[in-house]
Amino acid sequence: NCLLNFHGMDMTRDKLCSLIKKKQSIIEANVDARTTDGYIVRLFCIAFTKKQDDQLKETCYAKSAKVRSIRTKMINAMSTLAGKGDLKTLVKALIAGTTGEEIE
Repeated sequence: NCLLNFHGMDMTRDKLCSLIKKKQSIIEANVDARTTDGYIVRLFCIAFTKKQDDQLKETCYAKSAKVRSIRTKMINAMSTLAGKGDLKTLVKALIAGTTGEEIE
């Protein structure tokens, strides 16, 4: 017998494909973090660049240094989110979906 607390939470393929567009950068990050009750969870995060309001150029690609700094912020935010509570509070926070605004 196998007893499971939490198997996973994933974004559907059609939702992910609707977010990805041409002429923008995709920034992905993942982290293995430990919760306070001892579970090790692997968290993935994806971000996209967007045009500014007054931008005339068609593309909005990010330079590699900016991508690295954004990825570092994403990893730090995911690590602190997982490390400040147990698995139950982490799942509730992920379902609420407020972590995107914190990283932004």
